[in-house]
Order: sequence, then structure tokens, then C-alpha cells
Amino acid sequence: LRREPVGVVGLIAPWNYPVQLALGPAATALAAGNRVMLKPSEITPHTSALLAELVHAAFAAEEFCVVQGAVDIATEFSALPFDHLFFTGSTHVGRLVAQAAAANLTPTTLELGGKSPCVIDASADLADAATKIAHGKLLNAGQTCIAPDYVMLPRGREAEFERAYAQAVQRLFPTLVGNPDYAAIVSERYLARQQAMVDEARQAGARVVVLGDLPPEGQRQMPPMLVFDLPPATRLMRDEIFGPVLPVLTCHTPD
Repeated sequence: LRREPVGVVGLIAPWNYPVQLALGPAATALAAGNRVMLKPSEITPHTSALLAELVHAAFAAEEFCVVQGAVDIATEFSALPFDHLFFTGSTHVGRLVAQAAAANLTPTTLELGGKSPCVIDASADLADAATKIAHGKLLNAGQTCIAPDYVMLPRGREAEFERAYAQAVQRLFPTLVGNPDYAAIVSERYLARQQAMVDEARQAGARVVVLGDLPPEGQRQMPPMLVFDLPPATRLMRDEIFGPVLPVLTCHTPD
């Protein structure tokens, strides 16, 4: 681990872990001897406002400052001539950030999401595997960049995995709606995105298993879902899901 002060570091933080993924990179940048400008997400405005208040109380603005605002501010922020730019977020926005930084030859660190597969070997204990997968998938309601995005399962074990996963969900979250330990989807817009992807899969012939009650109107605690027989052209298999929906693909062999 090498501490290397380069100057002023710009940090663009995401909404899914709005404290950890803002202050973690800020702390390391400061510890290495840099100054920091932080742009937190506008999707978590209360957390962003509190971060700005606390940072302002503890640091001089020329040491560490928080810049709030929506997409227009983020665009302007990423075009500043930083000595290093650190971005955590989606691949789509990461490309835009990299393009803006390139105009200034600013070195960048891009921590991007992706479609992380979870491969279940034929030798696996399915009950044990399902519990671990459910924990990883449902932490923060799936709004985690390293959550299992989809499962690769040996063909013929679909019913066994469905039972094991349903039992794991029941153990982890005996109740879902109103349970403060089961996270909500961050906004109505992102909830609608999840529901649209599931609806498209259904219309394409996929079998959707809903493991829990649908939330009342105005609540955003989306129940865990398994999706079987999913055509590869659907959005659930093209885009990072970032929610509690878990497609299950089957295969004959690891190859």
C-alpha cells in the first residue's frame, strides 16, 4: 500500500451505500496527503446534505468540501482538472465520467457495477448455497454492486433450488413489508425499473416466483423473486439488475 499525494482528488459517490462509498475513498485520499472534493448522489439528498454539514464543520473548504447537486453539477464536476478522479457507479455513467476526465488527462479510478454470476457446482450443498446466495442477494435489497446478479444451476435441480432459496428467505426475513431489516428500493423510479424488467420477463415466457407479499402502494420494499426459463434477450439478462430479483439459468456442464 503506497501513500501518494497527487494534489486535489475528486470523488463521485453513488446512492446505494451513500456514507461508506463517500467517506471510505475520502479518508484514504486524505490519509495519502491529498485534498478532496466530494460529489455525493442527489438520489439520497438527506444523507448528502448531512455529509456536507458534517464535513463543513470539521474541515476547511480548501481541504475537504462537499459539492451537492443533480446531473448538471455532476457533469461539470467530472470535467474539472483534478489530479485524480474516483468514481463509483454504473458502467454507463462511468463511460461519461472517463470521457470528461480524458479532456484534462486526469487519471481515473472507476469502480463499476456488472452482472456478477453465481455458479453452483453439481457437488454443492444446495441448502447451504441458497442461504449464502440469499444473504448476498438481499443485503440492501440487492442494491449492491457485488450482489449475485444471476445463478448458474445444474439442470434438473430447479425445484430443489427454488425450495431451498424460499426457505432461506423465510429464515432471513420472516416478514418483509414493514421489516426495518429488509431494505427498500431507493426511489419510485428505481422500483418502477425493477417491476418493468420483471413484467417484460413474464411477457417473454419466463416463470416468476414471488417470495413474499407485494408492498402496499407507496412502500418500496420489493419482495425477493426467482425467475426461471428466462430468454437471454430480456433486460434482466442484459442489464445489471440491482434489486432482489434473481434469474436462475441452467446448464448441463460447467463448460
